[in-house]
Amino acid sequence: MTTKPRVLIVNDDGPPSASSPYVLQLFQELVALGWDVRVVLPSSQKSWSGTNYTVHGAQLRYYPLRDNFDGSHPDSQRCWSNTRRAIDYDRGEIAEWVLVDGTPSTCANIGLFTGNTLFGTPGAPPISLVVSGPNYGRNTGTAFSVSSGTLGGALAGALSDVRGVAISYGHFRESPPCLDGRTDAPRLTPDEETEMRGLASRHSASIMAQLWEHWDDDAAVQVYAMNVPLCECLREPKVVWTRIWSSRHVQQYVPPTKSHDDDDARVQPLGVAPLPVQHAEHGSYLDFRPNLARAMRPGDGEALEEGTDVWALCQGYIGISRLVASFEQVGSGGRAPPHCA
Repeated sequence: MTTKPRVLIVNDDGPPSASSPYVLQLFQELVALGWDVRVVLPSSQKSWSGTNYTVHGAQLRYYPLRDNFDGSHPDSQRCWSNTRRAIDYDRGEIAEWVLVDGTPSTCANIGLFTGNTLFGTPGAPPISLVVSGPNYGRNTGTAFSVSSGTLGGALAGALSDVRGVAISYGHFRESPPCLDGRTDAPRLTPDEETEMRGLASRHSASIMAQLWEHWDDDAAVQVYAMNVPLCECLREPKVVWTRIWSSRHVQQYVPPTKSHDDDDARVQPLGVAPLPVQHAEHGSYLDFRPNLARAMRPGDGEALEEGTDVWALCQGYIGISRLVASFEQVGSGGRAPPHCA
């Protein structure tokens, strides 16, 4: 495809912050490709929102500062505005983004259908590609993919006949994949993490350009779901096609009195701050502290199936799955439907 896409970026982690440190860098990489890029993001963390839509959508404005990837610049609060204003280039602002009090799917729909009004560009060509992410953490396997707001944002575009790419950056709490094949490597240092973030965004932009140029229409692809490992393998990246591993959820909510040490697999999801225990009149709210054992990777005695998205991530490969926004019914098998008694 020779024409450059007109891009809408959405995510489920919100504007630059400690739990959304990648979106600004990817935005800059896509702009560097010469692409026309708009950004409509949730105003706050909306992880695990799937394809939910919000029934309202109050908007704010955000004016990102160059290199303020985690929102830690002392003037970050000045990036927010209740009303639209001019971009202050002298201060280092590089763009105008819209923030919505809504989910990624909400942001996608608003950006697709009211973006020209929001950004003051009446008559501009429509969005041709929705980029959702990069997510703070992987989205491998069925359990994560179906629950993911990152995939939800891209699928929302596909359900409006606009192609999408969902991007997730996978972290490794210990023993990240290595170029030399070691299985006991230490965690990345802060400097290495910074390097890998830059490489992840650069490679993601390059891969997206190739996907756009050679979109697989023959396979009726509507969304490409990409998982990028944050490890030293990005210095010599390998890209593979993957299929989604059939993972499962188990217990997601526990009583707030349960010890956090009771189950090593029960971890706070990346990018989601733990909520304080709240007590209602008739009891306590349950604590969202999911057991991710069956969602992260196969358990003991189960094979890591080659060709799956989780296998690729564990090898240090960039994995891409080809998706369509469709639930498919199973065949009836020739049986007659049940009858009424």
